[in-house]
Amino acid sequence: MNLIVLTSSMIDEEFNSFASKARIKPNPSNQNFYSKLIKALTTNNNVSVVSLRPFVKGMFDENFLNESESSDGTTRYYYPYIKATSSFKMFHQVDEIVSTVDKIVNEQHYSKFTLVVDTLRYSLVKAANKIAKKYNATVIGVVTDNPANISSASSSYIRSIRSHASNYDGYILLSEGLNRVFNTMNKPSYILEGLVEDFEPVKKLPIGDYLFFGGALSERFGVKRLIDAFHKSSSPYKLVLAGDGELRKYIFDMTEKDRRILYLSMLDKKTLYGLEQNALVNINPRPYSYRMDRESVPSKLLEYFASGAPTMSTMHTKLHEIFTIDAIWVEDDSERGLERAIESISEYDYKELKKQATSARLKVYELYGLRNQGEGMTHFIESINSSLNK
Repeated sequence: MNLIVLTSSMIDEEFNSFASKARIKPNPSNQNFYSKLIKALTTNNNVSVVSLRPFVKGMFDENFLNESESSDGTTRYYYPYIKATSSFKMFHQVDEIVSTVDKIVNEQHYSKFTLVVDTLRYSLVKAANKIAKKYNATVIGVVTDNPANISSASSSYIRSIRSHASNYDGYILLSEGLNRVFNTMNKPSYILEGLVEDFEPVKKLPIGDYLFFGGALSERFGVKRLIDAFHKSSSPYKLVLAGDGELRKYIFDMTEKDRRILYLSMLDKKTLYGLEQNALVNINPRPYSYRMDRESVPSKLLEYFASGAPTMSTMHTKLHEIFTIDAIWVEDDSERGLERAIESISEYDYKELKKQATSARLKVYELYGLRNQGEGMTHFIESINSSLNK
């Protein structure tokens, strides 16, 4: 199949360079998920990517990014011209995306193609509707979160997303909860809890034994609670943190108070995976919430399982069902509960923890590996195209 993916994800190396130069850091979780999704789809299809790069005023000295093209050796990426002004985003951005797709169709001589679109980017959603009408293309919406769960989302944004992306031909969603909330027209759906990619072993940094968290440094995800719990604990290990977010200054301050806390800022994917692989224990501290439990899957937790290192996590119903005996599950996600869980790590038989970690790694690749999920998604999209062409 010919697939055109509308996303904000870039080629990994280009995203690393982009993020390192940016004053305002882009969200790596969106980048990482769609990078893996594109790789999974590429295993069975001819994929082109239109990337609406994450860009806001003040990110760089310039208030625009020029149009460009690039390749990762397998997939061609097209980056449309973009400006950081509200007038450009309102009146011209969608046309730039449509024009880029026109270029791909002409260059590749497509007579038929399917659009795969990130439903949380309004400009991409609006462009997908225009492109589908122009080329009679099938549209598959990818839903990674409920727009209402995004803390900065306005009510008008939520209404617009739901209005413009409510009648696509099918959906790839992270949970059944999202399917119930988002797929109101009951279109064909594919539940994809997550994706994991294989990485070669990375040499351990000379920092001793450490507990690790890497990701968005947000109080909402339990990171402050984790830091405070660790600070109060008598753990003999270090706590290594990596990422960017609102708690950055708080973490810098805590590293002055507690020499066991080490902050490594935002890292490239290889370095991050190396830290996960070599951690004594990786920790997912996200507090339990009924709504988030139903609608969201912590991709970081799947990444930890894939690392082969032991994992400690707060509760998530779906993943707890699958990995019941493959991790240290923390039922009490309060600060005191996390403190007790952290202190208990030194009491475990580490050989048993490594056995659990090995089991988790085998299971997570079997369920969420790129090739297996790529085949599943390809079959799903092909079945939709077949039914539409009858």
